[in-house]
Amino acid sequence: MRGRVRYFGALIIILILVLLGRAAQLQILDGDDLLLASLQQRLRVLSIPAPRGKILSSDGLVLASNRPAFVAQYLPSSDPLTEAQLGLLSDLIGVPVESILGAIGDQTRLRPYAPVDLRIDLSPSEYTALMENRYLLPGIRVEARPVRLYPNEDLAAHLLGYVLKINEHELRTFGERSDRTYDNRDVVGKTGVERSMEFYLQGRVGEMRIEVDAFGRLVESVIGYVPRPGDDVYLTLDSGLQLVAERALEVVTERMQEGYDPVPYDPALGRYVGLWDEGIMLPADPANPSRTYPDATSASAVVIDVRTGALLAMASHPSFDLNDFATAPLHLPGTEGAEQWAMQWQELNDLRAGQPLLNRAVAQITPSGSTFKMVTALAALEEGLNPAATHTCKGALDIFGQSYGCWRVHGVVDLYKAIAESCNVYFYQAGLQAGIDSIVEIARAFGFGEATGLLGLPPGEESGGILPDRMWKQETLGEPWYPGETLMAAIGQGFHAYTPLQLAVYTATIASGGTRYRPYVVDRVMGDDGELVWEASPNVLATLPASDANIRLVQKGMEGAMFPGGTGYWRFFDYPKELPGEDRVISVAGKTGTAEIGTPASPRQSHGLFVAYAPAQDPEIAVAVIIYHAGGGSLAGAPVARVIMDEYFGFPSLPDDIR
Repeated sequence: MRGRVRYFGALIIILILVLLGRAAQLQILDGDDLLLASLQQRLRVLSIPAPRGKILSSDGLVLASNRPAFVAQYLPSSDPLTEAQLGLLSDLIGVPVESILGAIGDQTRLRPYAPVDLRIDLSPSEYTALMENRYLLPGIRVEARPVRLYPNEDLAAHLLGYVLKINEHELRTFGERSDRTYDNRDVVGKTGVERSMEFYLQGRVGEMRIEVDAFGRLVESVIGYVPRPGDDVYLTLDSGLQLVAERALEVVTERMQEGYDPVPYDPALGRYVGLWDEGIMLPADPANPSRTYPDATSASAVVIDVRTGALLAMASHPSFDLNDFATAPLHLPGTEGAEQWAMQWQELNDLRAGQPLLNRAVAQITPSGSTFKMVTALAALEEGLNPAATHTCKGALDIFGQSYGCWRVHGVVDLYKAIAESCNVYFYQAGLQAGIDSIVEIARAFGFGEATGLLGLPPGEESGGILPDRMWKQETLGEPWYPGETLMAAIGQGFHAYTPLQLAVYTATIASGGTRYRPYVVDRVMGDDGELVWEASPNVLATLPASDANIRLVQKGMEGAMFPGGTGYWRFFDYPKELPGEDRVISVAGKTGTAEIGTPASPRQSHGLFVAYAPAQDPEIAVAVIIYHAGGGSLAGAPVARVIMDEYFGFPSLPDDIR
């Protein structure tokens, strides 16, 4: 008996020693680690998203702001959600169980104690149902988060750019390049101003410490520090001009596709009226009334302040609703929202749908057509061309064993008439006198062949175009430059290819008397405390290597294009006209252009281009318009430029019911 007692006594002592040893290990050796784990289960430090800064036009219209959206989140706890709880949660927020489990698994591998977004932008009914059942769903909480809002939907969409969820490369590099803190839940600018001004627009996150119970339910929350909104970005953009430009592009392309002249005709007045006026829609091609322009689905327009380089409007058609991007990055895979967004993304990039995401104003290059002729004129004048000397246009120039055509017979032509009436034959010969090297020198001074450096857009979004010269052709095609190619280059055909923005800068440079400014669209950045953070200023990039006298000769020719006999007169028939309330008369200088594309074996409808500036005597704005696959510039491009001019100078323009 005593042996048994001693045996059990020893066993009890051993067990007590084991327990004491284990307690010592837990409390002394592993105490700090276990305390930390306990706190991590009980206390969570959560970031509070900061609203992005607003983007506003020069006249104070809010183009981008934020709205609150309720987000359903899961806070990982020691006990995972049961099958029944997952089913209930799925029914309440409309997200498949598989998507919920996938999101939780992905997030917990990266940040084990961070909240997992399950559904953004809960509807009022979803929010109410979730809050009523929150005690049945451990670890589920609802966060109010700022989501990007574009009050005007598609207005200036390409220029503003869109936001999406941050990617791995951005997550690695953004924190190094700015003083903001980024994490993998952040939404960042991907294109346009949203991208280029990202480090100003992105706010600074706040911090909240929350206490949860063993079931992951919220017990208490304390805000450590409040989030700080991003800086506000003010653009040089004029919202009225932007709206008019976009609506005009939309109307003109629709009417051209149907085969109508974009501008109505009033029989009572015996003339074409305004783009928005009532009247009879006549055929775009009177010689072929049944002709339509089915490919005229896209267009672009750019407006620049001649005196500074400030961008006043930039429109690209077709466009898209920026709000579609605001919640797109937060749809979980496998949800209906994710499927719809995948289809939308495909349509936005579909060539057959006109590639709505493409910012044609800076990314699409096309032959400049006759709008390039002012370059040739300046080059020839600098090489000694007598502006009073004449050539006779019989409809074509026979040279180098080939016939180079003109769009009509002009008869005797001097420089003024050649620009005003756009005579190819004259410019063939002017181009030969100048030579391709002199033409390229002047064109390069205008900025052709390189990106304009538009301040406010990411550099990679802008194309530099193609300025062809001897070296370019040798390196690109492996062939020498032929004299006949100089003739085509002289009238803006051949290998030339530029963006609407380059054409607008070019026109503004002529209007300014030879000073080329760097275009910019961001005027200033203001902090959330109302203090000025950054401000733009005009930046001169180049001065034309041409005399003031020769530049003035070219300007006079462009003015002539808007007078009787000029190619643009029928669209600007009532200019010059008095400015309401002011003692001055507004006249316009411009140039039409038709960019021929395709080949004789595979012809395509030409692009219609139009460039202009006003007032002709004291220029303020320059405009460039391209209607793709819509025939001549005076037919399709000039009506858009006309309503832009009307809007800028305060003449009756866009009706209130269209604004």
